Amino acid sequence: MKRHPKPFEYLKWSANFLTLGYYLTALPRFSYWGMKLSRPLYEAKENYLNHMLRWSLLTLGAGVLPPEEITAYRMGLRAFIDNMKNAIAAEKTGKPVVWVEWILSSEIVGAFDALPFNPETLNVFGNMSGRDVPPMLMEEAESAGFATEYCSAIKLTAGAYILGQSPQPTAILAGSHPCDTNVSAYQGIAHLTGAPVFYFDAPYWRDEESFNYYEKNMWDMIAFLEKNLHRKIDWDKLKEIVDNENKFNFYLHEICEMMRATPSPGSMISLLYAWVVRELAVGDPRGTDMARIMYETVKGRYEKGQGVVKKENIRVLWWNPPIAFFTYVFKWMEHEFGAVVVKDFIGDVQVPQVDTTSEETMIHDLARNHLFLAMARQCHGPAEFITQELEKAIDEYQPDCVIFAGHAGCKHGWGAIGIIKDVLKRRGMPCLFMNMDIMDQRHATEEDIRRWITEFFRSNGFV
Repeated sequence: MKRHPKPFEYLKWSANFLTLGYYLTALPRFSYWGMKLSRPLYEAKENYLNHMLRWSLLTLGAGVLPPEEITAYRMGLRAFIDNMKNAIAAEKTGKPVVWVEWILSSEIVGAFDALPFNPETLNVFGNMSGRDVPPMLMEEAESAGFATEYCSAIKLTAGAYILGQSPQPTAILAGSHPCDTNVSAYQGIAHLTGAPVFYFDAPYWRDEESFNYYEKNMWDMIAFLEKNLHRKIDWDKLKEIVDNENKFNFYLHEICEMMRATPSPGSMISLLYAWVVRELAVGDPRGTDMARIMYETVKGRYEKGQGVVKKENIRVLWWNPPIAFFTYVFKWMEHEFGAVVVKDFIGDVQVPQVDTTSEETMIHDLARNHLFLAMARQCHGPAEFITQELEKAIDEYQPDCVIFAGHAGCKHGWGAIGIIKDVLKRRGMPCLFMNMDIMDQRHATEEDIRRWITEFFRSNGFV
C-alpha cells in the first residue's frame, strides 16, 4: 500500500537533521575524524542501516573534505535550517512565501520581507530521508499527469506540493530558460497551486539590447510582487542583500580562478555546496561568511602550491549538470583515483558585480547578473554559448578529460551533443558520455555511474 507522508514530513526531517549536523560540526576536526574512521560503514553504498545518514555524511566530505572547509559548510547549514523552518512556519506566522524557480535568484523577494522558497529544495534534501524519497515524489507527479520526459527537478516540485511537503505559495517566479520543461511544466505548477506566476522572458543574445530587455523584466517583476504581496519594495534592504551577494560572488569567483592551477587547490564539491546556498539563501550574511572561509582555505593551499588531494592524477572537466543530488561522486573520484573536477557547469561562478549606488543601477546589474547564473549563462541562447564556454574551459583549466552528464531532462544538452563531440574530437579530448538523471536514479544508479567512470579512466590509461 502506498505511503502518504505527513505534511512537511521530509522538510521537517531535513531541517532537524541539518540542525543536528550544525551542532556536530561545531568541532570540525572531531567531525572530520569521525567521518574518516567510520567511512567504511557508509561510503560504498546505501543500505538499511545507513540510509538515514549516508547522504549527509557524503555531503560533508565523508572524511575527505578538510576540517577547515567543514567550518565553512557549517555556516551554510545555518542558512538552510532557517529557510526551511521559516517555510514550515509560514502559515502560522502569516509571512508570504514566494516560490523562486531554481534557475533564478531571489534577492528582490527578500527586499519585500517575504520568504523566498526554492520549490526544488527536496531534490537535494529529500535524500536525507533516504534515496527513495525524491523518486517517490517524482512518481507522484507523473501519476498526476506530469510528463515522464520532464526534468526531474520540476516533477519533484509538483510531487512535493501534491503530497504536502512544500508551503503554499503566495506568488511564483518562473523562467523561460534553460529548457522547454520549465515553460510547460510551470503551467501545470500554476494550475496545481492556484498562485499567480510571473514568467521571466530570457533574451536570446548577450548584448546591451538584450540586457536592457531583461532589465524591463526585472521592473515588471517588482510591480508583480507589489501587486500580489500588497507591499512596497525596501530598497535599503535590497542594497544590504546585494552587498552580501557581491562579496559571496567575489570569493567564489576567486576560488574558480585559483582552480586553474596544477595541482588544483580547490574542489568543485564546495562550489556546488555554495550553489545550493545561493539557491536557498542568497544574500544571507552567513552564506557570505561561508564563501569567505572557503576562499581563505583554498587561497592558503594555492599560495603553498598544494592540491586539494595529496596527488592529483587526473584533471576532469564536468560538462552538463553534476550528479550531486543522490550521490556526491566528486569526492569519491578524488579519494579513489586522485581525479579532481577543476570546473563544472553549475558550481562555476562568473556573475558580474552589482553596482548598488542607486535603485536603477541595482536593477540594471541584477538583470545582467541573472543571465550569467549557472545554466542560464550557457543555455539561454544559441548552442555556441555552450561550446564556446567548453573550449574556453579546456584552454584555461587544462583538463585531461571531459565527463558529460547526460541528464535526461536537459533536452538542450542532448540537442547540442553532436556539436560537443565534434569540438572534443578536434581537441583530441577523451570524453565519457553518460545517459542518466542527476536526481532520479531510476535511470542509472550510483553503482552504474561509478562503474562507468572507473571503466572510462581505465580504458584511457588514467589509472
